Amino acid sequence: MPYRAISGRLRDLGPTLTLGLLILAAGGWGFGALAEEVAEGDTGLDNRIASELHEHATRPLTEFFEAVTTLGNGLVLAGITVLAAYLLARRRYYREAVLMALAFVGSEVLSYSLKLAFRRDRPFFTDPLANLSTYSFPSGHATVSIAVYGALSLVVLRRLQGPARLVCLATALLLVSLIGFSRLYLGVHFFSDVLAGFSIGLAWLALCVVALDLHDKRRTRLYTSR
Repeated sequence: MPYRAISGRLRDLGPTLTLGLLILAAGGWGFGALAEEVAEGDTGLDNRIASELHEHATRPLTEFFEAVTTLGNGLVLAGITVLAAYLLARRRYYREAVLMALAFVGSEVLSYSLKLAFRRDRPFFTDPLANLSTYSFPSGHATVSIAVYGALSLVVLRRLQGPARLVCLATALLLVSLIGFSRLYLGVHFFSDVLAGFSIGLAWLALCVVALDLHDKRRTRLYTSR
């Protein structure tokens, strides 16, 4: 397809929809690549990172990351989602309220389903810092936290201007990164688990944004055609 035709179609889609589709494609590709490595048993890097972090763990950092990891807990994220959706709906920001709900519920279902599909065991240590009996791939904390905090950031970003938008984005990125790293540090996930969680969670968030944007465009066309 000629470059002009492609650029024309992208302009017709709009920046939000175009960026959402690109992130969706990148996230899906990233998850697929990681899933293939895990399925083939290419886990050398995972094991080395897990061993190094466990060997050099300290009590103060362990306590710090135990606190950080609670911010990616399902109950905490559910509470944030319900509160945000409620406040948005009260102000009649229904689209944003739906985005918050879809981001949380969809990423939770996706994470749980993928864990059952891959059935990967968690890292094993004779002296573990934390014990979990569920499956490891992908990281649920990474999947759901990037979807929920990402959706919340999008809602807030639309109401900010200038440097405040950069501060909001940087804060969200730092928080999600710390949550992901906490799972590695506590020895309950492999590196590829966290990366896969981020990839599929981001892809799901992008899909939610794309679906809502397409729905809005369709409603606008129907309204203007009357």
